[in-house]
Amino acid sequence: MSVSPIFFGGILWALLLGPAVAGRPQTTSNQAALIKQSSIVFTGTVSQLGATSFADVPKSAQTIVVRVDSVLKKPPAVSLKKGDKVTVEMKDPSGLQEGTQATFYTEGWLFGSGVAVKELGHEVLPSGGAVPAEAGSAEKTFRQADQQISDQELQNRIATADYVVVARVMDVHRWVVPKSAGAPSHITEHQPDWHEAILEIHSVLKGTKPKKNKMVLRFPGCQDVAWVHFPKFTKNQQGVFFLKKDQVSGAPTTYKGGSQVDVYTCSKPGDWLPMSDEARVRSLLKK
Repeated sequence: MSVSPIFFGGILWALLLGPAVAGRPQTTSNQAALIKQSSIVFTGTVSQLGATSFADVPKSAQTIVVRVDSVLKKPPAVSLKKGDKVTVEMKDPSGLQEGTQATFYTEGWLFGSGVAVKELGHEVLPSGGAVPAEAGSAEKTFRQADQQISDQELQNRIATADYVVVARVMDVHRWVVPKSAGAPSHITEHQPDWHEAILEIHSVLKGTKPKKNKMVLRFPGCQDVAWVHFPKFTKNQQGVFFLKKDQVSGAPTTYKGGSQVDVYTCSKPGDWLPMSDEARVRSLLKK
């Protein structure tokens, strides 16, 4: 994907400056794509050029050290907060100098005694971002844009799911693949270590009511790269489940209580959401 950081920056700040840049578009597909593509987004102040924030990162003319002023987006596993120093490998650092404040749209690079990221795009804040209200407006604008993207993704997830249910995991046990099951073509050399979670259904938001309010959810316990993105489940875990009929394990049905029942999977991050998201899901279903 080819995205001009300068073009993106103009769109972002058009949202903030209002009449001063009247006539510019309020949102673009490029803006949405860049926010979606970035895994780590933050505002920060450049403290060093041609430097790195920890020894494991190779120093070059493209690397800069940035002090974090505000974290806008990051994975839960990444430790990053205001005041931390981050190494950013820039596409072109020539427009930056020490003291420049900008919003950085990045992807993870190296993690160790610090955090290093690769730039996807950046926008220098007006007047160095000296006015606190400007930084606050930038964060608000980002949150609104990110929320819109998330809502669209969630609507797509609802549309493609066979079932959307509010449920509790009653039990989890290892599932042994029967000899009759066909092996999926994309399995790696590492076994998926299949497990089954028995769901107690509290509410059906999409789909027909299952027999005895129970459903079987199959998931790989393996953390191999081929399976790590599948959500993992534990006993008594509750939330909203976006279920699809199992087309991965090789056995789309199983026997429970003497009856043959369909088996379902959650194959992507976000196919399970905590109970705090139930109202949001219900609201989107009404649309």
